[in-house]
Amino acid sequence: MKILLVSGFLGAGKTTFIKEMAKNINLEFVVLENEYADIGVDKDFLDEKNLNVWEMLEGCICCSMKGDFKLSIKRIYSEINPEYLIIEPTGVGMLSSIIENIKEINIKDIEILNPLTLIDITSFSEYLETFNNFFIDNLKNTGKVILTKLENSFPLEIENIKNEIFKINNSNLEIITTDYRNFSKDWFGEILNKNIDNKIIDKNFSLKTHINLRTFSKENVNLKTMDELGLFLNKLVNGDFGKVYRAKGIVKIDGFWGKFNLVYKNFEMEPITDAKKTKIVIIGNNLDIESLKNI
Repeated sequence: MKILLVSGFLGAGKTTFIKEMAKNINLEFVVLENEYADIGVDKDFLDEKNLNVWEMLEGCICCSMKGDFKLSIKRIYSEINPEYLIIEPTGVGMLSSIIENIKEINIKDIEILNPLTLIDITSFSEYLETFNNFFIDNLKNTGKVILTKLENSFPLEIENIKNEIFKINNSNLEIITTDYRNFSKDWFGEILNKNIDNKIIDKNFSLKTHINLRTFSKENVNLKTMDELGLFLNKLVNGDFGKVYRAKGIVKIDGFWGKFNLVYKNFEMEPITDAKKTKIVIIGNNLDIESLKNI
């Protein structure tokens, strides 16, 4: 079983990337989701027919849930034994620690592939400052960086971010600065054929450095019109409920289902065909939980 870590900070587009990979690679994947909240949302978005999604909720696999994490991998290996296991860690975990946790499993037939990291360039400076140790640890221990949210960026801005990344990791790191959705099936295939052999893990982890973000999650959300949803998302962006770094959810409005994604100061909404229930997850600092409960 080959394990691919698809890492990245809050809202970088990991789930979208995994879906695109599944479309391009005609193989059965198991995806292990490490959701930050006690209600999972990403599983509803990973609806490709060749994806089998497992969720680990309410905890981080780099520290507090490391035992459960290793047990989950062992179960996937023994019960399903897929050719590929894709792990999508929560956006605020130490990549170095996650890699070490997998290595401790010590099963001969488990191979770790070269990790890749997605970075939303519109949030790069904010996340580098706010999540400094985590962000740097991720960049030091990844093998490939894919920049996302490139649509409204200028070439000079992209080049500056590349230079900042190379200051942190200049050891043959590959940085993708074009939209991966335009790449060929062969490009996705190459990702699944590069292992992590001879990579020195740059450890920079301790419980003292772990970030204590607050999470709010709720099912059966009572938003009945698009105006209500738009007003709610604008309040999240404007800081009415605290500093929100990430929010995502599924809603039903006027009989139609839709999903929304919010990353720092930007949000987007799009229709979906169906869902079982409405639910939202919000991650940030100093969240006004009592006000959010009344949504």
